[in-house]
Amino acid sequence: MAEPNLVLGWFAAFVGAVGFGSFAVPIKGDTATKVDIDPLVMQSYKSLVCFVTSWLVVLLGQQVTFTWWGVVSGLFWVPGGAFNIFAIRNAGLAISQGIVASSIVMVSFIWGNIIFKEPAKSQVLAYMTVWLIMGGLYGMSYYSTSDWVDTDVEATSHRDNDSEEEQDAFLNDTSTETYENEQSCPLSNSMEISSLSSPRREKQPSPGSAVIVVCGKTFQRRNLGLISALLCGTWGGSCLVPMHYSKGDTGGLGYVISFGTGALIVTILIWIIRFSFMAVKLKSIKEGYAVLPPFHLKVMWLPGATAGTLWSVGNVGSIVAVQQLGQGVGYPASQAALLVAGLWGIFYYHEVTKPKTIMKWFISAFVTIFGILLLGYESSSAGGPGR
Repeated sequence: MAEPNLVLGWFAAFVGAVGFGSFAVPIKGDTATKVDIDPLVMQSYKSLVCFVTSWLVVLLGQQVTFTWWGVVSGLFWVPGGAFNIFAIRNAGLAISQGIVASSIVMVSFIWGNIIFKEPAKSQVLAYMTVWLIMGGLYGMSYYSTSDWVDTDVEATSHRDNDSEEEQDAFLNDTSTETYENEQSCPLSNSMEISSLSSPRREKQPSPGSAVIVVCGKTFQRRNLGLISALLCGTWGGSCLVPMHYSKGDTGGLGYVISFGTGALIVTILIWIIRFSFMAVKLKSIKEGYAVLPPFHLKVMWLPGATAGTLWSVGNVGSIVAVQQLGQGVGYPASQAALLVAGLWGIFYYHEVTKPKTIMKWFISAFVTIFGILLLGYESSSAGGPGR
């Protein structure tokens, strides 16, 4: 097996962190919010761009190779990506990515250290380092959201007093009012998730103050978003594990085309399943098609392409990082993406404005980076991955 290049591996992890930390910005943007983009629709944009850009590795001299393990990766990534989009839009960027990153670190470490037996100088220190990284990620996530949590507590307590009345009124409403995104078909919104939010909010509403109606039952938007983030990290965090079982030259950059192709195949299959389910449920192919969410191509092609491109950059970086550093180090290192996402939130979206809170966030970021570097040292001291 070729000697791992640690410099290349850490540079790739940096590229992966930048890509993964930035792809969510268009998802949270005004355009996606205005049309209330469906998570599977946004994921479809990502999958398509991932497939198209995967062929760019040919320009780097990489031969065209394919392994069906890429489809297995797609089975992990596509549902996990849709969960992540739902989490970002309903629980918030910082807190959702904190949960995603923390769970991915743990899942990747379990695969690398326990399943693949990737060496470490000290098993005890390695496990302590993983918990250190997760603690730092949690701190970054917490201090990225504490500002609006502090200012919204009083408003939320008032809304909670009459939340049951609002939900009952919403569910029992038989008004024929036509909304902006509602189609003429009476069943057109049967698959959409409706929400209640306070009209008194001047800023973007806090996710915890909204109610989501799914199949006639009400759930807190924030709670479902947090659950989705956990599902993304635990399920989607294994998306590069199949690469370890690929043979020959289908690993590393050679796996990119297989991954992109597998993602597109799985995305198409999920759309077929979704359409078939609704067609059977409604006993009509036409109505089953009518209730599928629109792609909003005229306004979403640029945000969708941007999100997909940034994620693809992060994916290539993480693949190379895993190849050079191992599953237990490479993929967790790329989860420093939360640092990038937090910087977007602080300096672009101005989610955090209190100087003390920003300082605590940077301390948590330092703890995270220190933990990642320490985990890399533990692996490199043991001889590197795959040896």
